[in-house]
Amino acid sequence: MTLVYTLITILVFILLLCIFITISEHFLGLRGEAEVCINSENKLKSKRGTKLLQVLAENNIFLPAACGSKGSCGRCKVKVLSGGGYLTSLEKALLSENELKDNFRLACQVKLREDIDLNIPQELLNVRGFKAKLIEKDNLAFGIKKLCFKLENGEKIDFKPGQYVQIIRDLPRENVIRAYSFSSSPKVKDEFTLDVQLVEGGLMSTYLHSLELGSVINFCGAFGDMFVDLDKHNYNNILLIAGGVGLAPMRSIINYLKENSFKGNVVLFHGVRSKKYLYCENEYKKLQKEYENFKYYPVLSEPALEDGWIGKTGLVTEIFSEYLNETELSSDSIEAYLCGPSKMMEAAEKLLLEKGIEKKSIHSDPFSF
Repeated sequence: MTLVYTLITILVFILLLCIFITISEHFLGLRGEAEVCINSENKLKSKRGTKLLQVLAENNIFLPAACGSKGSCGRCKVKVLSGGGYLTSLEKALLSENELKDNFRLACQVKLREDIDLNIPQELLNVRGFKAKLIEKDNLAFGIKKLCFKLENGEKIDFKPGQYVQIIRDLPRENVIRAYSFSSSPKVKDEFTLDVQLVEGGLMSTYLHSLELGSVINFCGAFGDMFVDLDKHNYNNILLIAGGVGLAPMRSIINYLKENSFKGNVVLFHGVRSKKYLYCENEYKKLQKEYENFKYYPVLSEPALEDGWIGKTGLVTEIFSEYLNETELSSDSIEAYLCGPSKMMEAAEKLLLEKGIEKKSIHSDPFSF
């Protein structure tokens, strides 16, 4: 008899919980559909409760989201004219006062609870989605693979060295979007490579590492403000500071500079924990011998005894700081590119600013590492 009462109690609890959820969804505006109006013209509908970034992606409107829609990069900005709901704490932290006054919101933080009216720049509406087939797969270092993709249907993509794509993985309950930098030169427009580090439990990295040759992915791009463009800018000294797989965009930049016979100075700093995470070491040591204007500084922060490492040790920013102090460079002749863990990029930017480098000459995209 006690068992019967227990089962009845559990069933009643479940029933009350379902009723509570249903009522909550009704009052929170999470049931049914809502309309999204874009630039007073395009209108689409989607399920209430869905993040705006996902709603737009499902309708082939792709916003930059370097952090994988975690709300830390602040790139998926849209102007919400009406219907955006309350501001989240992340939006208050990442958006400037002027942006908040102008009704900018982060699409990854806005949930569709009511009809919403947006303004999105035309250049973002022009960003396209593509399909690409995996044609090559190589191990670069421990947990890091180079994946080479070829675009389907004779498509081509224009990108600048240093930019990134966003890979889209369709899962039953949502589309997972993650950003990965091109590591190949933009010269070849129907193929590209990505350096992908395996993250334990990562929805995208585990998926990409498990792909078999011939597998097809969906992606969109290109995105990013951290790029080199020799056609529009005169460069004298280019400093590249990478942490771990943050080397990927630097590889694209170096390939591009080589192909265009760049005559200025290029200095690459690459910091990793131990030797097993270091990649392209031999390639850049060889390049350093062939080109007088190229310098390469690999740095291990925690070299293992078996590494037999005789190179530079410590944090890559410490070695970078030594370089800045020992080298005479005009502050107005430097363009710096940073990619890696956020603390590394913050420290490197601080060193550059203290050296008199203007903020506009310090380039990075806020990836989530």
